[in-house]
Amino acid sequence: MTNPYAAYVKSSESIETKEELLIKVFEEILSLLNISIYAIEEGDIKTKAESLTKVTDAVAVLQASLDMEKGGEIAKNLYSIYEFCLEELLKANAANDKEKIKQIIEVLTPIYEGFKEAVKKIRE
Repeated sequence: MTNPYAAYVKSSESIETKEELLIKVFEEILSLLNISIYAIEEGDIKTKAESLTKVTDAVAVLQASLDMEKGGEIAKNLYSIYEFCLEELLKANAANDKEKIKQIIEVLTPIYEGFKEAVKKIRE
């Protein structure tokens, strides 16, 4: 069994900034969404449910972490997008709906790419 503290230390050493953590969270979300699509295709409902539950938890944390005062209109828009994703995740999980999962990927990918580009510009 993996030592949770050792895993935390290892992952925290590989992440230098909050921005990089955000990028890694989005990469994990997108990866889990693709895993859930594959799981549906293979009839692996357990893996689908576990993947979508992890995604739901991660999106809820992203939503809860928004600073509505400092973030202004951007934070409000992200809140709405995350709310949409949470609703669609519930529907997709209940109905084993790959198309809803693909829609969520289409919604989150530009946000991920935007954050990734912003981090790149911060480094320059």
